[in-house]
Amino acid sequence: MKRKLDFPNHRNLFIGLLLILLLASCEQLGQYIDLPYAKGPEPGKEIPGEISSLQYLSCPSIPNTNRHISITPYNEDVGDCALVGKSEEIEAWLTELEGIAETCRANREPNWADTLTARDNLDTKIDGLSSLDASLYLPVCGGYSNADSSSPSNKFDTNFSQSHHYTNWLKRIGEDVGKYCKMIDELVKPLWQACDEINFYQDCQLPDPEQYHLIIKWEMNAAQINYDYTENFYTTNLQIDGWGKFRTEFNESSLIIDCPREQQTTFTFSMNAFCRFGPSSKYEKVATFLELQSVQINGRSQSEPRWWLVLIPGTNEQCWVADSTGLAAGNLEGLKFVKAPPLVISPVNDDQEKDQPEANLCSKDLGQRACTAAGGTWTQSPLGPYYCDC
Repeated sequence: MKRKLDFPNHRNLFIGLLLILLLASCEQLGQYIDLPYAKGPEPGKEIPGEISSLQYLSCPSIPNTNRHISITPYNEDVGDCALVGKSEEIEAWLTELEGIAETCRANREPNWADTLTARDNLDTKIDGLSSLDASLYLPVCGGYSNADSSSPSNKFDTNFSQSHHYTNWLKRIGEDVGKYCKMIDELVKPLWQACDEINFYQDCQLPDPEQYHLIIKWEMNAAQINYDYTENFYTTNLQIDGWGKFRTEFNESSLIIDCPREQQTTFTFSMNAFCRFGPSSKYEKVATFLELQSVQINGRSQSEPRWWLVLIPGTNEQCWVADSTGLAAGNLEGLKFVKAPPLVISPVNDDQEKDQPEANLCSKDLGQRACTAAGGTWTQSPLGPYYCDC
Protein backbone atom coordinates (compact mmCIF):
# COMPACT_ATOMS: atom_id res chain seq x y z
CA MET A 1 0.00 0.00 0.00
CA LYS A 2 1.40 3.34 -1.00
CA ARG A 3 2.06 5.95 1.66
CA LYS A 4 0.26 9.25 1.28
CA LEU A 5 2.35 12.40 0.90
CA ASP A 6 2.28 14.68 3.92
CA PHE A 7 1.58 18.01 2.18
CA PRO A 8 1.32 20.05 5.42
CA ASN A 9 4.86 19.00 6.40
CA HIS A 10 6.23 19.86 2.96
CA ARG A 11 4.50 23.21 3.15
CA ASN A 12 6.15 24.00 6.50
CA LEU A 13 9.53 22.99 5.10
CA PHE A 14 9.01 25.28 2.13
CA ILE A 15 8.09 28.20 4.39
CA GLY A 16 11.17 27.52 6.53
CA LEU A 17 13.48 27.57 3.51
CA LEU A 18 11.84 30.78 2.32
CA LEU A 19 12.45 32.39 5.72
CA ILE A 20 16.15 31.38 5.66
CA LEU A 21 16.56 32.91 2.22
CA LEU A 22 14.86 36.05 3.47
CA LEU A 23 17.22 36.28 6.44
CA ALA A 24 20.28 35.89 4.21
CA SER A 25 19.12 38.44 1.67
CA CYS A 26 17.83 41.21 3.93
CA GLU A 27 21.06 43.23 3.81
CA GLN A 28 21.35 42.75 0.07
CA LEU A 29 17.79 44.01 -0.32
CA GLY A 30 18.70 47.12 1.61
CA GLN A 31 21.74 47.70 -0.58
CA TYR A 32 20.52 46.89 -4.06
CA ILE A 33 16.77 47.41 -4.32
CA ASP A 34 16.01 51.00 -5.27
CA LEU A 35 12.97 51.53 -3.03
CA PRO A 36 12.23 54.46 -0.69
CA TYR A 37 12.20 52.14 2.33
CA ALA A 38 15.36 50.18 1.43
CA LYS A 39 17.54 52.62 3.35
CA GLY A 40 17.22 55.62 5.60
CA PRO A 41 16.68 59.11 4.17
CA GLU A 42 19.43 61.29 2.78
CA PRO A 43 20.79 63.93 5.18
CA GLY A 44 18.31 66.69 5.90
CA LYS A 45 15.46 65.16 3.85
CA GLU A 46 11.98 64.53 5.22
CA ILE A 47 10.59 61.00 5.42
CA PRO A 48 7.85 60.14 2.88
CA GLY A 49 4.48 59.76 4.59
CA GLU A 50 3.87 56.20 3.31
CA ILE A 51 6.82 54.86 5.33
CA SER A 52 6.45 56.99 8.45
CA SER A 53 5.40 53.91 10.41
CA LEU A 54 9.04 52.80 10.50
CA GLN A 55 9.98 55.98 12.39
CA TYR A 56 13.20 56.79 10.55
CA LEU A 57 15.50 59.20 12.32
CA SER A 58 16.01 62.50 10.53
CA CYS A 59 19.79 62.53 10.01
CA PRO A 60 21.92 65.67 10.45
CA SER A 61 23.05 67.43 7.29
CA ILE A 62 26.68 67.57 6.14
CA PRO A 63 28.00 71.03 5.14
CA ASN A 64 29.05 71.35 1.52
CA THR A 65 30.77 74.72 1.14
CA ASN A 66 32.34 75.57 -2.20
CA ARG A 67 35.54 77.54 -1.77
CA HIS A 68 37.13 79.18 -4.77
CA ILE A 69 40.89 78.80 -5.23
CA SER A 70 42.36 80.97 -7.97
CA ILE A 71 44.42 79.70 -10.91
CA THR A 72 47.56 77.98 -9.72
CA PRO A 73 50.99 79.47 -10.54
CA TYR A 74 52.48 76.13 -11.59
CA ASN A 75 52.31 74.05 -14.77
CA GLU A 76 52.41 70.28 -14.22
CA ASP A 77 53.34 69.58 -17.85
CA VAL A 78 56.37 71.90 -17.85
CA GLY A 79 57.47 71.29 -14.27
CA ASP A 80 59.65 73.52 -12.12
CA CYS A 81 61.00 75.53 -15.06
CA ALA A 82 57.54 77.10 -15.37
CA LEU A 83 58.09 78.66 -11.93
CA VAL A 84 61.05 80.78 -13.03
CA GLY A 85 60.16 84.43 -12.59
CA LYS A 86 57.00 83.68 -10.60
CA SER A 87 58.18 84.25 -7.04
CA GLU A 88 55.63 87.01 -6.46
CA GLU A 89 52.77 84.98 -7.96
CA ILE A 90 53.70 81.98 -5.82
CA GLU A 91 53.78 84.11 -2.68
CA ALA A 92 50.40 85.65 -3.51
CA TRP A 93 48.91 82.19 -4.11
CA LEU A 94 50.31 80.78 -0.86
CA THR A 95 48.90 83.78 1.00
CA GLU A 96 45.50 83.14 -0.58
CA LEU A 97 45.61 79.47 0.44
CA GLU A 98 46.57 80.48 3.95
CA GLY A 99 43.57 82.80 4.13
CA ILE A 100 41.19 80.07 2.92
CA ALA A 101 42.55 77.62 5.49
CA GLU A 102 42.17 80.20 8.25
CA THR A 103 38.53 80.73 7.23
CA CYS A 104 37.90 77.00 7.45
CA ARG A 105 39.72 76.86 10.78
CA ALA A 106 37.33 79.49 12.12
CA ASN A 107 34.45 77.10 11.30
CA ARG A 108 36.01 74.27 13.32
CA GLU A 109 34.46 75.10 16.69
CA PRO A 110 30.98 76.03 15.36
CA ASN A 111 30.86 72.81 13.31
CA TRP A 112 31.96 70.78 16.29
CA ALA A 113 29.23 72.38 18.39
CA ASP A 114 26.73 71.32 15.71
CA THR A 115 28.14 67.78 15.88
CA LEU A 116 27.57 67.62 19.64
CA THR A 117 24.03 68.93 19.16
CA ALA A 118 23.38 66.30 16.50
CA ARG A 119 24.52 63.57 18.92
CA ASP A 120 22.15 64.80 21.63
CA ASN A 121 19.27 65.05 19.16
CA LEU A 122 19.80 61.52 17.88
CA ASP A 123 19.99 60.12 21.42
CA THR A 124 16.75 61.92 22.31
CA LYS A 125 14.98 60.62 19.20
CA ILE A 126 16.10 57.07 19.93
CA ASP A 127 14.55 57.26 23.39
CA GLY A 128 11.34 58.43 21.77
CA LEU A 129 10.99 55.44 19.44
CA SER A 130 7.73 53.61 20.22
CA SER A 131 7.35 49.83 20.34
CA LEU A 132 5.57 49.10 17.06
CA ASP A 133 3.88 45.92 16.02
CA ALA A 134 6.56 43.29 15.39
CA SER A 135 4.80 42.31 12.18
CA LEU A 136 5.99 45.60 10.63
CA TYR A 137 9.59 44.43 10.82
CA LEU A 138 11.61 41.73 9.21
CA PRO A 139 13.92 39.57 11.35
CA VAL A 140 17.40 40.83 12.19
CA CYS A 141 19.62 41.56 9.18
CA GLY A 142 23.31 40.91 8.74
CA GLY A 143 25.97 43.42 9.78
CA TYR A 144 26.06 46.89 8.31
CA SER A 145 28.97 47.92 6.14
CA ASN A 146 29.71 51.49 5.11
CA ALA A 147 32.13 51.61 2.20
CA ASP A 148 32.26 55.40 2.38
CA SER A 149 33.86 55.51 5.82
CA SER A 150 37.46 56.64 5.92
CA SER A 151 40.08 57.56 8.46
CA PRO A 152 42.44 60.52 8.30
CA SER A 153 45.83 59.99 6.72
CA ASN A 154 48.94 62.09 6.81
CA LYS A 155 51.02 61.01 3.83
CA PHE A 156 53.55 63.16 2.07
CA ASP A 157 54.40 61.81 -1.36
CA THR A 158 58.11 62.26 -1.86
CA ASN A 159 58.32 60.12 -4.99
CA PHE A 160 58.79 62.86 -7.52
CA SER A 161 61.59 63.87 -9.83
CA GLN A 162 63.71 66.89 -9.07
CA SER A 163 62.33 68.67 -12.13
CA HIS A 164 58.87 68.62 -10.51
CA HIS A 165 59.91 69.05 -6.88
CA TYR A 166 58.46 72.53 -6.33
CA THR A 167 55.57 71.94 -8.73
CA ASN A 168 54.37 68.84 -6.86
CA TRP A 169 54.91 70.60 -3.57
CA LEU A 170 52.71 73.55 -4.57
CA LYS A 171 50.07 71.16 -5.90
CA ARG A 172 50.05 69.22 -2.62
CA ILE A 173 49.65 72.41 -0.56
CA GLY A 174 46.59 73.38 -2.60
CA GLU A 175 45.12 69.87 -2.26
CA ASP A 176 45.80 69.83 1.49
CA VAL A 177 43.93 73.11 1.96
CA GLY A 178 40.92 71.62 0.19
CA LYS A 179 41.22 68.43 2.26
CA TYR A 180 41.47 70.40 5.49
CA CYS A 181 38.35 72.44 4.71
CA LYS A 182 36.45 69.25 3.83
CA MET A 183 37.45 67.68 7.17
CA ILE A 184 36.07 70.71 8.99
CA ASP A 185 32.82 70.57 7.03
CA GLU A 186 32.36 66.83 7.64
CA LEU A 187 32.93 66.73 11.40
CA VAL A 188 29.30 65.60 11.71
CA LYS A 189 29.68 62.84 9.11
CA PRO A 190 30.26 59.94 11.60
CA LEU A 191 27.03 60.94 13.34
CA TRP A 192 25.20 60.92 10.02
CA GLN A 193 26.63 57.45 9.32
CA ALA A 194 25.36 56.27 12.72
CA CYS A 195 21.90 57.70 11.97
CA ASP A 196 21.91 56.04 8.56
CA GLU A 197 22.95 52.71 10.10
CA ILE A 198 20.14 52.86 12.66
CA ASN A 199 17.60 53.60 9.93
CA PHE A 200 18.95 50.62 7.99
CA TYR A 201 18.53 48.30 10.96
CA GLN A 202 14.93 49.44 11.42
CA ASP A 203 14.11 47.89 8.05
CA CYS A 204 14.91 44.48 9.49
CA GLN A 205 14.34 44.46 13.25
CA LEU A 206 12.40 45.87 16.12
CA PRO A 207 13.73 49.15 17.57
CA ASP A 208 16.56 48.49 20.02
CA PRO A 209 17.37 51.78 21.81
CA GLU A 210 20.28 50.27 23.75
CA GLN A 211 21.95 49.05 20.58
CA TYR A 212 21.26 52.36 18.83
CA HIS A 213 22.81 54.40 21.66
CA LEU A 214 25.90 52.19 21.41
CA ILE A 215 26.15 52.88 17.66
CA ILE A 216 25.96 56.62 18.38
CA LYS A 217 28.72 56.25 20.99
CA TRP A 218 31.01 54.38 18.58
CA GLU A 219 30.60 56.92 15.81
CA MET A 220 30.98 59.81 18.24
CA ASN A 221 34.42 58.42 19.12
CA ALA A 222 35.28 58.55 15.42
CA ALA A 223 34.00 62.13 15.23
CA GLN A 224 36.19 63.06 18.21
CA ILE A 225 39.25 61.58 16.47
CA ASN A 226 38.47 63.60 13.34
CA TYR A 227 38.04 66.77 15.38
CA ASP A 228 41.36 66.29 17.21
CA TYR A 229 43.13 65.45 13.95
CA THR A 230 42.12 68.67 12.19
CA GLU A 231 44.40 70.80 14.37
CA ASN A 232 47.35 68.46 13.86
CA PHE A 233 46.72 68.46 10.10
CA TYR A 234 46.63 72.26 10.00
CA THR A 235 49.89 72.61 11.94
CA THR A 236 51.86 69.80 10.30
CA ASN A 237 50.60 69.59 6.72
CA LEU A 238 49.96 73.30 6.15
CA GLN A 239 52.01 75.49 8.47
CA ILE A 240 55.14 73.32 8.75
CA ASP A 241 55.35 71.12 5.63
CA GLY A 242 53.18 73.45 3.54
CA TRP A 243 53.51 77.17 2.88
CA GLY A 244 55.93 77.75 5.77
CA LYS A 245 58.61 75.32 4.60
CA PHE A 246 58.05 76.12 0.91
CA ARG A 247 58.70 79.82 1.47
CA THR A 248 61.97 78.93 3.18
CA GLU A 249 63.26 76.40 0.67
CA PHE A 250 62.08 77.71 -2.71
CA ASN A 251 65.19 78.72 -4.67
CA GLU A 252 64.47 80.37 -7.98
CA SER A 253 68.15 80.98 -8.74
CA SER A 254 68.87 77.24 -8.86
CA LEU A 255 66.03 76.77 -11.34
CA ILE A 256 67.53 79.30 -13.72
CA ILE A 257 70.75 77.29 -13.85
CA ASP A 258 69.01 73.94 -14.30
CA CYS A 259 66.24 74.91 -16.72
CA PRO A 260 66.72 74.90 -20.51
CA ARG A 261 67.24 78.35 -22.01
CA GLU A 262 64.14 78.05 -24.19
CA GLN A 263 62.01 77.84 -21.08
CA GLN A 264 63.17 81.27 -19.97
CA THR A 265 62.65 84.87 -20.96
CA THR A 266 66.13 86.36 -21.13
CA PHE A 267 67.93 89.63 -21.69
CA THR A 268 71.39 89.58 -23.35
CA PHE A 269 73.51 92.73 -23.05
CA SER A 270 74.98 94.26 -26.19
CA MET A 271 77.26 96.51 -24.06
CA ASN A 272 78.41 96.95 -20.51
CA ALA A 273 75.52 98.39 -18.52
CA PHE A 274 74.29 99.26 -15.05
CA CYS A 275 71.28 97.61 -13.40
CA ARG A 276 69.20 99.94 -11.23
CA PHE A 277 66.76 99.87 -8.32
CA GLY A 278 63.95 101.16 -10.55
CA PRO A 279 63.08 101.58 -14.26
CA SER A 280 64.92 104.88 -14.82
CA SER A 281 68.47 106.20 -14.77
CA LYS A 282 67.38 108.35 -11.83
CA TYR A 283 67.36 105.27 -9.58
CA GLU A 284 70.38 104.08 -7.64
CA LYS A 285 72.77 101.60 -9.30
CA VAL A 286 72.46 98.06 -7.96
CA ALA A 287 74.70 95.93 -10.19
CA THR A 288 76.83 96.01 -13.34
CA PHE A 289 76.52 93.61 -16.26
CA LEU A 290 79.02 92.94 -19.03
CA GLU A 291 78.54 92.79 -22.78
CA LEU A 292 77.10 89.42 -23.97
CA GLN A 293 76.04 88.48 -20.44
CA SER A 294 72.49 87.01 -20.21
CA VAL A 295 70.07 87.26 -17.30
CA GLN A 296 66.51 86.08 -16.56
CA ILE A 297 63.68 88.62 -17.10
CA ASN A 298 61.00 88.59 -14.40
CA GLY A 299 58.90 91.60 -15.43
CA ARG A 300 58.58 94.76 -17.47
CA SER A 301 57.98 98.43 -16.79
CA GLN A 302 54.52 99.93 -17.05
CA SER A 303 55.61 102.88 -19.20
CA GLU A 304 57.97 103.70 -22.07
CA PRO A 305 60.87 103.66 -22.67
CA ARG A 306 60.90 99.96 -21.83
CA TRP A 307 62.88 98.69 -18.86
CA TRP A 308 63.18 95.03 -17.81
CA LEU A 309 63.15 93.66 -14.28
CA VAL A 310 65.89 91.01 -14.22
CA LEU A 311 67.23 88.53 -11.68
CA ILE A 312 70.81 89.10 -10.50
CA PRO A 313 72.59 85.74 -11.06
CA GLY A 314 73.49 83.83 -7.93
CA THR A 315 71.03 85.75 -5.75
CA ASN A 316 67.31 86.26 -5.19
CA GLU A 317 67.69 90.01 -5.82
CA GLN A 318 66.24 91.84 -8.83
CA CYS A 319 67.05 95.09 -10.60
CA TRP A 320 66.10 97.07 -13.72
CA VAL A 321 67.96 97.35 -17.05
CA ALA A 322 67.15 99.62 -19.99
CA ASP A 323 65.91 97.90 -23.15
CA SER A 324 68.41 99.97 -25.17
CA THR A 325 71.36 98.16 -23.55
CA GLY A 326 70.66 94.73 -25.01
CA LEU A 327 68.20 92.28 -26.56
CA ALA A 328 65.20 90.68 -24.83
CA ALA A 329 64.05 87.23 -26.01
CA GLY A 330 61.35 84.71 -25.11
CA ASN A 331 57.67 85.12 -24.24
CA LEU A 332 57.85 88.86 -23.60
CA GLU A 333 54.10 89.40 -23.92
CA GLY A 334 53.52 86.95 -21.10
CA LEU A 335 55.62 88.99 -18.68
CA LYS A 336 53.79 90.84 -15.94
CA PHE A 337 53.90 94.63 -15.59
CA VAL A 338 55.71 95.64 -12.42
CA LYS A 339 55.07 98.91 -10.64
CA ALA A 340 58.12 101.12 -10.19
CA PRO A 341 59.40 101.41 -6.59
CA PRO A 342 59.40 104.81 -4.85
CA LEU A 343 62.14 107.08 -6.17
CA VAL A 344 64.60 108.54 -3.70
CA ILE A 345 66.23 111.61 -5.29
CA SER A 346 69.96 111.92 -4.68
CA PRO A 347 72.34 114.69 -5.87
CA VAL A 348 73.44 114.14 -9.49
CA ASN A 349 75.79 115.80 -11.93
CA ASP A 350 74.11 118.57 -13.94
CA ASP A 351 75.35 116.93 -17.13
CA GLN A 352 73.42 113.71 -16.45
CA GLU A 353 70.24 113.77 -18.50
CA LYS A 354 66.82 112.57 -17.34
CA ASP A 355 65.51 109.10 -18.18
CA GLN A 356 68.58 108.11 -20.18
CA PRO A 357 71.04 105.19 -19.84
CA GLU A 358 74.41 105.94 -18.28
CA ALA A 359 76.37 108.91 -19.68
CA ASN A 360 79.57 106.89 -19.83
CA LEU A 361 77.86 103.99 -21.70
CA CYS A 362 77.31 104.74 -25.35
CA SER A 363 73.81 104.02 -26.67
CA LYS A 364 71.74 105.21 -29.65
CA ASP A 365 69.12 106.51 -27.20
CA LEU A 366 71.46 109.00 -25.49
CA GLY A 367 70.89 112.72 -25.71
CA GLN A 368 73.44 114.93 -27.49
CA ARG A 369 75.56 115.88 -24.45
CA ALA A 370 75.51 112.35 -23.01
CA CYS A 371 76.35 110.92 -26.42
CA THR A 372 79.41 113.13 -26.80
CA ALA A 373 80.51 112.40 -23.22
CA ALA A 374 80.28 108.66 -23.94
CA GLY A 375 82.46 109.00 -27.07
CA GLY A 376 79.62 108.77 -29.59
CA THR A 377 78.75 111.00 -32.55
CA TRP A 378 75.50 112.97 -32.68
CA THR A 379 74.13 112.02 -36.12
CA GLN A 380 70.99 112.72 -38.09
CA SER A 381 69.26 109.66 -39.56
CA PRO A 382 67.95 109.63 -43.18
CA LEU A 383 64.41 109.95 -41.83
CA GLY A 384 65.16 113.11 -39.89
CA PRO A 385 65.57 112.29 -36.16
CA TYR A 386 69.02 112.56 -34.55
CA TYR A 387 70.57 109.61 -32.72
CA CYS A 388 73.82 108.73 -31.02
CA ASP A 389 76.16 106.86 -33.34
CA CYS A 390 78.41 104.67 -31.19
